Amino acid sequence: MKWAPGPATKPRPLPLADTDLIATTSRSLSIIGAGLAGSLLAILLSRQGWRITLYERRGDPRISDYESGRSINLALAERGRNALRQAGVEEAVMAKAVMMRGRMVHPRQGQPQLQRYGRDDSEVIWSIHRKDLNTTLLQLAEDAGAQVHFHRRLHTVDFDAGYARFIDDRDDQPHDIRFDTLIGADGAGSALRAAMNRKQSLDERIEFLDHSYKELEIPPTADGGFRIEANALHIWPRGHYMCIALPNHEGTFTVTLFLPNTGTPSFATTTRGAEAEALFARDFPDALALIPNLRRDWEEHPPGLLGTLHLKHWHMKGRAVLIGDAA
Repeated sequence: MKWAPGPATKPRPLPLADTDLIATTSRSLSIIGAGLAGSLLAILLSRQGWRITLYERRGDPRISDYESGRSINLALAERGRNALRQAGVEEAVMAKAVMMRGRMVHPRQGQPQLQRYGRDDSEVIWSIHRKDLNTTLLQLAEDAGAQVHFHRRLHTVDFDAGYARFIDDRDDQPHDIRFDTLIGADGAGSALRAAMNRKQSLDERIEFLDHSYKELEIPPTADGGFRIEANALHIWPRGHYMCIALPNHEGTFTVTLFLPNTGTPSFATTTRGAEAEALFARDFPDALALIPNLRRDWEEHPPGLLGTLHLKHWHMKGRAVLIGDAA
């Protein structure tokens, strides 16, 4: 699980005279977060006749820049494909996926070797960029009848009264809603989970790992092709740290370096682009030539934290429930 903590917000009383107040009807649900879990759930429930409204703190990723540098590519196996199949969206999603037959292991010396996942191409996994999957699911959710409100950051929840306040961070304007049930699909730093925890203890415990990750990119060739073998998950294992690269349908690879937070090498000792270049020259020499923007991306993309969230309670008397990374 990746973790992106945000500042806790002190709850305030909600004035209920806001003209932006939205009344709920029977069989209506409000989902906080329009990422992967929220969008997929919106598709499933909308197609069962539920009135679904999604609230997302970010802008629309279909028309604005996605939060690059903060995600790990997804590898779809049968369990993930089955969820897409049940929502009737497998074909649309798989059109942007790339088959990975196995791990292409890059040793310090010698040639890379492919370690297949199975006997043949019936036993493979599939790579898809998080943005491609998110935007596809989001569009299909809207097509299924879900309403999506962007730039809505959850600020305060009154669970007893069934009111919630959102803030548009572009102009600090509040937007209040009525709700029957809130579904928290807003990730590891869930604002709904924080609000629930203030109302009653969820017995929350977070264990951070001693490693973090950094996202980089291998661009396509001049003619749009892949620079290295496309149908493999590339991995550069180096003991207590490693680098991986997963293919994307447009010819790029999303590269993720997992590195300790302290020690040598670590994110503490590798803060500048020049230091990252020296690290790659020593430990990942065949990857270095594939990442022309290494120095720039290293300095622009902050390390992503890794951790495990433990909860004893993940719902609240029919008023709220947590799913996905939020739980």
